[in-house]
Amino acid sequence: MSTRVAALRLLSFALFASFAVGASCGQTALGLFPGVVNDPGNLALRKAILGFGTSKICEEVYKRSLPLKLHEEDPIIGRFHATNCQVAPLATGNLAVTFGGFGWVWTNLTQRMSFEASGSVEYDTDFLMDGSTMYVYFRQKSTSAAAFTIKLVEQPQVATPLGGINLIAGSGNVANDLGSQIMRGEIAKGFTVIRKSSGDVEFGLGVIEKGEHPTLPYKPDASGHPVLENERCEIHQNQRDFLGPYEVPKGAKLGVTLSVDGAPGADLLVVPRYMGEPWLQTYTTQAATTPPPGTPALDETVFSGPIWHRSLPLAPGSYYLVLDNTATAGRSAPPGFAKDDRAALVSYVITLED
Repeated sequence: MSTRVAALRLLSFALFASFAVGASCGQTALGLFPGVVNDPGNLALRKAILGFGTSKICEEVYKRSLPLKLHEEDPIIGRFHATNCQVAPLATGNLAVTFGGFGWVWTNLTQRMSFEASGSVEYDTDFLMDGSTMYVYFRQKSTSAAAFTIKLVEQPQVATPLGGINLIAGSGNVANDLGSQIMRGEIAKGFTVIRKSSGDVEFGLGVIEKGEHPTLPYKPDASGHPVLENERCEIHQNQRDFLGPYEVPKGAKLGVTLSVDGAPGADLLVVPRYMGEPWLQTYTTQAATTPPPGTPALDETVFSGPIWHRSLPLAPGSYYLVLDNTATAGRSAPPGFAKDDRAALVSYVITLED
């Protein structure tokens, strides 16, 4: 028996063991043979192994929102929340992911603009091993269908150098084109999932090279707490952002680290998912902002300057963290000057702590 055949058989046994005793153990075993797994000649083997994980794609899609940006280096200006998702394997070995949902973006042309979107994207899927760390890649191969419909434009009457343009929700116009461009830009990046043998997972848009990690506003601390999200968002006057939802298991605390710049401060509200979902729906269907539909688990003002941190002992469940720059929620309120939009630039890290 050749060394190569023996290695492949042992690799198959390791894969079986990963389902018998847990994914972390099996993944560590895969890391013993990165050369075999990474060998381009073993594409069929790698596709077969990857197939075991694709059944959870939609489960992961429902757990998080897709951050929307104008450019890669820019802060988040909106989010897309998936409400339906289907995954189908193709004869080529790729995956077809069909999705639908709703979201919003903020631009200086439209202010808050909410939308419904759906599409079908073909992803070329692959992974590489870096020791016992698995890099799973989802590269966009093609977008066969995409639909984008404006539902709300906060500032419907705008003037441009080309003359007055009336942005009407649901009609074909520059707002639809702008929103569709942002969505397509995010979809085209694909995404990378990095899973350590310990079970810790990092999620990043685009292709992250083996051995590298997503660019983070903060470096994770030395405590090794799992990082749920590490990003920057921009919250303009009379706007808010809904981070999450985040799942808090029994025995864990939600660690929240924030830094605010560009505005005197911003309010942080923590609400359970059953409360956050209808509040989010209202935010994307009404131009006027509303107070939370119940009492938040946390309501504090984070002032500009020093880094703010809290370890929140929440009951097990799913929660939204709402960053607010409005007068209708939170303990503070922006000045409200018509031509003085002091947007709050918020860098944040969300972790799970013991």
